[in-house]
Amino acid sequence: MKPSFLDIEEKQIEYITLGNFSNNSPVLILLHEGLGSIAMWRNIPKLLHEKTKLNILVYSRFGYGKSSNAKLPRPTNYMSIEAEKYLPTILEKLSINKYFLVGHSDGGTIAAIGSVNKSTKNLLGTILIAPHFFVENESIKAIEETIDQYKNKKLKSKLEKYHDDVDNAFFGWSNVWLSPKFKEWNISNHLSKIKTPILVIQGTNDPYGTLNQVKILEDKLNSTLKKIIIKNCGHNPFYEYPDATIKHIDQFIKKLL
Repeated sequence: MKPSFLDIEEKQIEYITLGNFSNNSPVLILLHEGLGSIAMWRNIPKLLHEKTKLNILVYSRFGYGKSSNAKLPRPTNYMSIEAEKYLPTILEKLSINKYFLVGHSDGGTIAAIGSVNKSTKNLLGTILIAPHFFVENESIKAIEETIDQYKNKKLKSKLEKYHDDVDNAFFGWSNVWLSPKFKEWNISNHLSKIKTPILVIQGTNDPYGTLNQVKILEDKLNSTLKKIIIKNCGHNPFYEYPDATIKHIDQFIKKLL
């Protein structure tokens, strides 16, 4: 599917839609991981559209896919900026009213922060897939290994087909996570402010985050929480257990609608 582009701050955001946005039915907004883009979702948007019958919006954040480059180095609060500044701008420009947020990894963190925005009166529910709320040693170790794969193995060539400027995407993400200041990063205080129903899906073998991320969500959250833990699953349940993951999302959405 050929992407469209939104003009924001004299730069461009790449996006695609599935469904009929003129019918004013709810929109699932997909927020990608730290190295993701529209293309890296592969067939997941189509499968979600077919299963839920809802409209779908997918976009590549600045620095990813075919969107304009991000200014580097990114600030340590880059996920908050995405949630509090750019997400509401995109909602406004595309005249989106009722919506769900579906975020994976960094996108899950952005979705969580985005669930306490002023504009969330139209937010029906939030789905968090392997989100981060604070930095764990396991995350840092996994990112260090990913850097080795990027510099010395085939990861760079694999990612090049998903990003116009792969170095901007990769180092924009990895350099923040490995910066000394980022070790103090923690957005768990946001969680108690969320009033929207939450579905969290986490794999037991995720190298980028442990079940402690889910535990802090359980401890802090004041809204309804549905928790799904998938055994023998790594960082991306959409790729490893697509049928089960999409089924859980569909059930969560249908209960709320």
